[in-house]
Amino acid sequence: MKNIRSGCKLFCAVILVGTVGTIRAQDAPLPAGTSSVDSSAALAAKQSSLLSQGEDAIERGKMEEATSLLNAALALEPKNARALYDRGYIEERAQQSDPAAADFQKAIDADPDQYEAHAALGRMEASEGKFDAARQQLEAATRLTPANGDAAATKAEAFRLLAHVEDKLQNPAAASEALLSALKLSTEQPDDMLLTAHLAAEEGDAVGAAMEYRKALAAAPAKSAVAGEAQAGLAESLTAQKKFAEAEEILRQALSDHADDAGMQAQMATVLAAEGKKDEALAQLTALHQKHPEESTVTRMLADAETQLGEAPQADPLYVQLLAADAKPDANLLTARGENLIHQQRFPEAVVTLQSAVAQDPNRADTWSDLAFAAAQTKQYALVLQSLDERQKAAPDVAAAPAAMFLRATALDHLLQTNKAIAEYQNFIAAAQGDFPKETAHAKTRLAVLNRQQQHHPTQSK
Repeated sequence: MKNIRSGCKLFCAVILVGTVGTIRAQDAPLPAGTSSVDSSAALAAKQSSLLSQGEDAIERGKMEEATSLLNAALALEPKNARALYDRGYIEERAQQSDPAAADFQKAIDADPDQYEAHAALGRMEASEGKFDAARQQLEAATRLTPANGDAAATKAEAFRLLAHVEDKLQNPAAASEALLSALKLSTEQPDDMLLTAHLAAEEGDAVGAAMEYRKALAAAPAKSAVAGEAQAGLAESLTAQKKFAEAEEILRQALSDHADDAGMQAQMATVLAAEGKKDEALAQLTALHQKHPEESTVTRMLADAETQLGEAPQADPLYVQLLAADAKPDANLLTARGENLIHQQRFPEAVVTLQSAVAQDPNRADTWSDLAFAAAQTKQYALVLQSLDERQKAAPDVAAAPAAMFLRATALDHLLQTNKAIAEYQNFIAAAQGDFPKETAHAKTRLAVLNRQQQHHPTQSK
């Protein structure tokens, strides 16, 4: 987003100062024939002249000269919002973020109705990821009127930035509303189409998102950053629709213009894997990892791809590397390593790793399911039941899958809880509907055995 500044001549009218508190009549004798009113007017005129000269120096790119003139103006009136904003503008241009933010805030304190300071401070806070604070300033700016220039176009920029901030705060409805306000004040731009597409994708409308990405791609200059973002977004939307061949075509075209874009290279690997082009997908990610060995995100992507594409042993050193580099690995990474260990049939290690994951985040239903499976392979049947119970607590609205029912039934069976095992085997057979032939055959066999046991030893059944 370009700087929100409608020229350096920020205010049309001269700000008149009624009383300059640093000069008192008794301390400074007045020339003959003058009055305190005349002195105040002279000071106001001097201040106005310094401000005008300072803003003219800004226009000419003479920032040191401008700063000196603005400091002189502020010495006469420290709470002059116009001078404070101008000085903040210079400091921001010089990448002096803290002084700039301080001056913008001082300008707001001096004049809460100054559009420019609110917009500038909101822009700075957004660039620093302070989205809640940025929203507050930008909302204030959108209720005010810019001092100079094309007020509608300038205000539209504040609405656009507010839309992006709301998107970052995961408020798609508010983002759409802010973007619509911007479009009422100015013509639609490719960036607007990108945001509209992104919001559609966030709401699960892959078809609508693809349409908007195509619009943005048609409107953006060829090979520009906006065009690249539109291509990446379009490929993602096509992938969501399982139109993998189209997505691959878009990405190949995009990579011809943005060959070093790691995100696009990763997307290409995902699409190739979805098309069943395993070797190409792994080659793509391996090359990307070799270019960016220090990038943990790339390393993780390669490890996940190798696991999912049947190369779990090759992925394991990558997971070990990631875990070693993180003083406190998160539950996501621990779960991924645990799943990889399951693929390698290293079940005891998987149990330990997955237990670490759920210890950090007990609300991970999928991780509990993985732990139940690994525990079953190590004959820790009490842990199987505990894990399945915790999975249900983590996702109470999600019905147990047939696989979970089978795990529970076999665990109960091994723990000699016969009545419960019989009931759970019956639940599994009803839910499986022929999708798990091997497990269904086992369940039917065990049901027959358990039912016979009940008939011969009814008092021993539990």
